[in-house]
Amino acid sequence: MAPPIPHLAVRGSDGTLLLHGPPNCQESSDFQRDERQGKYMTFSSDGSLFGWCNGLKVSVIKVSSGDLVKSFELPKTAALEFSPLNKILATWQQYTKTQDNPQGEANLQLWDLETGACLKAFYQKKITSWCPSWAEDESISVRSVSNELHFFENNNFETIANKLHLQKVSEFALSPGSQPNKVFDRIAIAVYVPGSKGAPSFVRLYQYPNFGGPTCALANKSFFKADKVMMLWNKKATAVLVTASTEVDKSGASYYGEQTLHYVATNGESAVVQLPKNGPIYDVCWSPSSSEFCVVYGFMPAKATVFNLKCDCVFDFGTGPRNAAFYSPQGHILVLAGFGNLRGQMEVWDVKKYKQVSKPQAEDTTHFSWCPDGEHIVTATCSPRLRVSNGYKIWHYTGTVLYKHETPSGKELWEVLWQSFPSGAFPEKPVKYQAVPSELGSTEAKPAQAYRPPALRNKPQTASSKLETNSGEAPPLASDSSPTSHVTSSSGDPELDKKIKNLKKKLKAIDELKEQQVAGKVMQKNQLEKMQKEAQLLQELEDLELGLFGFTLMDTVPKVRPSQLCRSSIMPVKKKRKSSGSEDPSIRKCKITRYHGFTSTIPTSLFSHLLVLHISHHSMNSSLNHSYCRTQAPGRMINPADQFSSKKCLAWFYEYAGSDEIVGPESMEKFCEDIGVEPENIVMLVLAWKLEAVNMGFFTKEEWIKGMTSLQCDCIERLQSRLDYMRSQLNDAVNFKNIYRYAFDFARDKDQRSLDMDTAKSMLALLLGRTWPLFPVFHQFLEQSKYKVMNKDQWYNVLEFSRTVNADLSNYDEDGAWPVMLDEFVDWHKVRSSL
Repeated sequence: MAPPIPHLAVRGSDGTLLLHGPPNCQESSDFQRDERQGKYMTFSSDGSLFGWCNGLKVSVIKVSSGDLVKSFELPKTAALEFSPLNKILATWQQYTKTQDNPQGEANLQLWDLETGACLKAFYQKKITSWCPSWAEDESISVRSVSNELHFFENNNFETIANKLHLQKVSEFALSPGSQPNKVFDRIAIAVYVPGSKGAPSFVRLYQYPNFGGPTCALANKSFFKADKVMMLWNKKATAVLVTASTEVDKSGASYYGEQTLHYVATNGESAVVQLPKNGPIYDVCWSPSSSEFCVVYGFMPAKATVFNLKCDCVFDFGTGPRNAAFYSPQGHILVLAGFGNLRGQMEVWDVKKYKQVSKPQAEDTTHFSWCPDGEHIVTATCSPRLRVSNGYKIWHYTGTVLYKHETPSGKELWEVLWQSFPSGAFPEKPVKYQAVPSELGSTEAKPAQAYRPPALRNKPQTASSKLETNSGEAPPLASDSSPTSHVTSSSGDPELDKKIKNLKKKLKAIDELKEQQVAGKVMQKNQLEKMQKEAQLLQELEDLELGLFGFTLMDTVPKVRPSQLCRSSIMPVKKKRKSSGSEDPSIRKCKITRYHGFTSTIPTSLFSHLLVLHISHHSMNSSLNHSYCRTQAPGRMINPADQFSSKKCLAWFYEYAGSDEIVGPESMEKFCEDIGVEPENIVMLVLAWKLEAVNMGFFTKEEWIKGMTSLQCDCIERLQSRLDYMRSQLNDAVNFKNIYRYAFDFARDKDQRSLDMDTAKSMLALLLGRTWPLFPVFHQFLEQSKYKVMNKDQWYNVLEFSRTVNADLSNYDEDGAWPVMLDEFVDWHKVRSSL
């Protein structure tokens, strides 16, 4: 059976129409053009229905025949969407209220497409995330309502089946896919809560309907630098990519703010995707195979890289004028493009061979989308982004323009939209490299040629003209007879070349200082400090050149002989890491490490983490997989005979402190990275206790000096050597009790006498989650209880209860002096156990 031919919907100032094609593009005879200006249009998810609003009514037709399915008198409709199985049509209009009706009318309406009846009407003031999200089998739907997510089952919108309450939840993303034989299995939801008052933002994954709190989350990820996020599920619903963005780059390096990319999987693994080039993240897209994703990032010219599910680089496309990436529906072709303020260059790549197919150019493009057949694309210049030169082109991916429409002068094009099709409707075809013939030809960018004065442009070139391009000849490569010299080839990235050049310059200066020292010259303090940085500089140079040349420098960098080290007081050079054959050394890997123990795995400050209920249920098991991305700075050896230096400790403090002489949340994250400890590791709470820190997420200079002096730590390496000692404090009953009590005052808002319940639950999970068998049950009790805060007496007694009362409550004394909260917990648990 031949595959169907897709339709292209076109909406503009001269009406709405359906185009039948490609490759032979013509206006569909089954659809009569609507001459009225359309406000909105959409296809159903399977492409069988088409709906639009023209300012008078909303109409729904069958695409195959043009027959009218339903018409609704809704002249003010500004948006509409179909449910996945075409049972419901959702419409939205601007929210308004009058003096006669100060509450306004419900402006989000859900219509039964079979009967035309209105099933439910909701108030939805903002158009952002206006439409409910459905699972693909419509078993559940969800919408956000004032800090809560309301879940409905089987399109019954009269009853809220489940709620997920998270303070200030602002974004959510329901996973794609469904398994009809296992109701609700694998239906997951990602939720985002923005940070406040020094607390980080966080994304958490839940599996419906298991919303028992942070301990029931499939995975957690939190971060400080996030004013907003974009969450993108892969097609198999196994992982989500989170692009966290800030509105302002405090360093002033980027007009677009700062962006970071995070990988979060439903199996609990998470990682920060390490991007080798600094700058904005322009685009992120999943391959339809769900096994890899492409990122376009970095200051122009931007890099484009494909990563696998371990966040390792699969292929680097180098740099170029690009800011977007688009996989074909079948996943066999990838288009890298530069639109907006760029010139519209497109690079079409065969993903399986990583070979470039074509390089067409579509100037002034504001819209790009793949045709479902995986063979054709559409580019368009639409208003209001550009009000001149409106029109659209349909291309073959080999660079040939098959159809072109230019909007008449005085008219505007607003939108073009491909008809949707179910997955598998169009099989994957072999990639073609030869341009498909067309009367309109190709717009492939011509290679740049040498400049010729106008007087010589129509004359033949001569050997003496000195204007020959010699484009077919390559200059001979300069040979290097020294096997131990650093390779000086250029990476093509000026920023990288500059870093390598500066590092070599510093290493050369250190070599000169070492020669002077050997000759007997007395070194100044700053010179000795400079010499001590040799190991770190060598490591940085190796990492940069590994990314440049793709092989280990063990064969090209001169080995440092022990005799050279003996002649000076320089610290020994850190042994170079050998690259395995399976490892792609083109970038620093983002490793996923597995280990056991009670540590969470999200790169933020512990202190702010406690405010956002970030303790994963993984922490409550004895042997679980955790993941994190850590790039630790090269360390140096510490001589035990060295004495603690207060001056050195103060200088260490100022490496993280701001102008207010306080280490804040963002600097805390950097501090945790430097000492090689995950910020949510409980050892960070012990450190805060040792420093007698007053405010969560902050260290003052006085706290730092006093606490580090007691620990005898004046540098990263000394503190690392004391981590085991601090962990051991948790095994001492008296010290643990002191830490537990300290945590109450440390975590509470200083203008409150009690802990808010969300913070209390998070703190209890951190401190008791691994040791108290009843904690999961107690957490569920707190989730459903009426308590909004926990006072100090309740906090202290929870610890005592966990230490003295058996897990089966057999020795619980009803006449004991327990707080009412714990009496109610016991009664609730007994009733629950008897059911």
